[in-house]
Amino acid sequence: MAEDDERNLFAEAMGKVQPLTPGDKVVSGKAKPLKLAQKATVIRSRANTMAQPSAALSVQPTQDPWVFVSDGISRERLKRLGAGRPPIERTFDLHGMTRDEALAMLEQGFDQAISAGVRVICIIHGRGLHSQGRAVLKEAVYHWLRQGSLAHRVLAVIPQPGSGGGACLLLLRRK
Repeated sequence: MAEDDERNLFAEAMGKVQPLTPGDKVVSGKAKPLKLAQKATVIRSRANTMAQPSAALSVQPTQDPWVFVSDGISRERLKRLGAGRPPIERTFDLHGMTRDEALAMLEQGFDQAISAGVRVICIIHGRGLHSQGRAVLKEAVYHWLRQGSLAHRVLAVIPQPGSGGGACLLLLRRK
């Protein structure tokens, strides 16, 4: 799509958007510390949320769009994952597959990996060098990891060190 076409399409989509009035804006302040009873309520609430997994991963924002982590995963944990601790237990190589073939393979493979108690998976999706335009598989894989049917099982995703952005490592939630 040409750049002018994209601008026109964006302008058309945004045509009815209006800024919020000052009274409708929400201003967030620093959170006040919780009292002991409030902490217990939050912990119970989180436990109920964990028992009923959502379809999308609750992620902490990061500077890198190819890195995302679930709440409670530390930077140290991500460093250990990148260093091979724990080691990779399954690898899915998606080279040469269409988007739909790759997602079907991931769905089936993840089911089997979760049943087997696998903790770390490597997905080789490529860098998109042979795609026309954007990296189709890479974007599809990351979208599926964030919002797919098994997204609630993913604790963290990072690019595999040394892969040049062509593979990612996943840390899965324990059963």
